[in-house]
Amino acid sequence: MANGRGAGSKVSCESCFFAQNGLCAVTQTGPCATYRPNRPEGLRPPPQLRLSFRQERRTQLVWAFPSAAEQVALHR
Repeated sequence: MANGRGAGSKVSCESCFFAQNGLCAVTQTGPCATYRPNRPEGLRPPPQLRLSFRQERRTQLVWAFPSAAEQVALHR
């Protein structure tokens, strides 16, 4: 089921959207990499992952440039 198809569904050219609508340009027999199921609602894109924002974890800077006074003190 990793490819989005059910374990019991049979993939064939007869059930392909492109073959059913006369849009298939593949001459080989059997299903190809462009197979899309022919559904009543038509061709639809695969579902996309949802974008979720992570909570801000840090409230302080881990590292920052030293101030001018600190730089002067370092180089004396």
